[in-house]
Amino acid sequence: MKNRTATYTLLLGITLLLFMAAIVTSTSVLFLFGVPVSAFSFWLSATAALICLVGAIYTFVPVFRGRWMVWTLAGLLVIAGLCWYVSATTYDLSFDGQTYHQEAIMLLAQGWNPVVDPPLLAPSQEEIAKMDGKEILTAFYLWINHYAKGPWLLDAVMYKVTNQIELGKMFNLLLLFSSFLLSVAAMLAAYPEKKTRAVLISLLLACNPVVICQATSYYIDGQLGSLILIICALGVLLFKRYHGWVLAALCAALMLLAEVKFTALVYAVLLGGGIFLLFLFYDKQRRWKRLLAAFAASFVLAVAVVGYNPYVTNTLTKGHPFYPLAGPHAVDIMTYNSPHDFRGKSSIEKLAISLFAKSENIAGKDETSLKLPFTLTSAELKVFNAPDVRVAGFGPLFGGALLLLLVVLVTVLAGDRRKAAPVLLISGILLASVLVNPESWWARYVPQLWIIPVLIAIAGLESRSVFSRNASRMLLGVLLINMVMVNSSHISDQSWVNEAAKQQLADIKASKKTVLIDFHHFNSNRLRLQEAGIPFVEGKIDDKDTNAKGLVASRARYVLK
Repeated sequence: MKNRTATYTLLLGITLLLFMAAIVTSTSVLFLFGVPVSAFSFWLSATAALICLVGAIYTFVPVFRGRWMVWTLAGLLVIAGLCWYVSATTYDLSFDGQTYHQEAIMLLAQGWNPVVDPPLLAPSQEEIAKMDGKEILTAFYLWINHYAKGPWLLDAVMYKVTNQIELGKMFNLLLLFSSFLLSVAAMLAAYPEKKTRAVLISLLLACNPVVICQATSYYIDGQLGSLILIICALGVLLFKRYHGWVLAALCAALMLLAEVKFTALVYAVLLGGGIFLLFLFYDKQRRWKRLLAAFAASFVLAVAVVGYNPYVTNTLTKGHPFYPLAGPHAVDIMTYNSPHDFRGKSSIEKLAISLFAKSENIAGKDETSLKLPFTLTSAELKVFNAPDVRVAGFGPLFGGALLLLLVVLVTVLAGDRRKAAPVLLISGILLASVLVNPESWWARYVPQLWIIPVLIAIAGLESRSVFSRNASRMLLGVLLINMVMVNSSHISDQSWVNEAAKQQLADIKASKKTVLIDFHHFNSNRLRLQEAGIPFVEGKIDDKDTNAKGLVASRARYVLK
């Protein structure tokens, strides 16, 4: 690659990506041989990533390779240091993160091997009787036994290396950085003279509200959004600058995506198929056969080796690779997570309502409220303190942005559709991946929807029509304002809640008393107390005990003795 900025961001992005792919792959292979999670996977993967970096530098850099190596390592250290610092100084205060996500990470780090060890047992009737009335709590063992485990493997390996539970969150941030860097490389490969635009648009793409709102939690949908963006960027890079290193990184990204969650496997197949179609229709050198062979090998690795648990084990033991969300005896997790007025509506109707309604985190008996596009209230921004806003989860201005998208799309189709065909093809594949999900109304399930209006705006910016270019700038401006407001609101609120949690722990420690605590299934708080040096005893606390206090952002209750 002739552009130094593009080369540098490519080297950084694929090194981060291959490092994470190596951790997941090596840990999964060791599982098949009966070896549990260990720090060995981390050091093996770090060594492999450095070897790949050296190989990539010798491929892409003709001169001053030693200097390039130093600067690339420096960049990696800065990125890793920032991700480490943010993760180490923040707590995951989310519901799912403090319950089954961290529970799974702890079990894996403590030696549970989901391939060869017996599955976790369902809670007994006596245990269920002690629960606080939330039916979902009785199903935690199902999620840990049968869900895809890619993010948990990353987090468990980091926990083994550092003995600090919060540091696993840094993989969310590493993937965010990788998606930004590879987007810059892809934009510069397509438009080499427009560096400023490449950086700004890549920031807009990478800082997806779903990604940022989950960056300091153990929710996994942010990783889903980052990986889909990475795959799109690598697809463009491969088409523009076909090379084995880019293809290897693309296959690694597809494999990682397939291990995030069940729907992600479907997305990986659709995205891989879309890139294959791009080469089939537009690649004059006819390299689609090599691409097909690489994708097929990646799919087999993702499902039969790295994803042996859950995809193979679920099929053999439960009759469906996506159990417990599909197949015989599937568990309904959506009815009580959906607004009341969504019942009986089609997936398209629910998506349309969610996109043009007020941003709210509602479910059960609550109903959505439609609003005028481009309007917003402070209450709509406030709900983004949560990592999983249900209705209008991309932000209060996103519905208005979609109206602008339609305007740009019409002008592009009317005047420059042949020039914009590759962008339109990628957008179409992304839209198909959104619509294939029956619960696409919930932004966290389809973070790739954020990418589509940005891609259409890029096509509009390259149009010969002045109107189309101006409309595209307006579309990008609305998306940027929306992104800044949502992400700023989330970061500000999480900073406040984190400070409250830190102050509470400091006060408890300063009391020099033993804590009697009832975790109420927020079991990860055990590690938080241990890492803070606070002695505690587990026990049942009467709901009527007026001396009991709640741990910040959890259902755990404690009494100082």
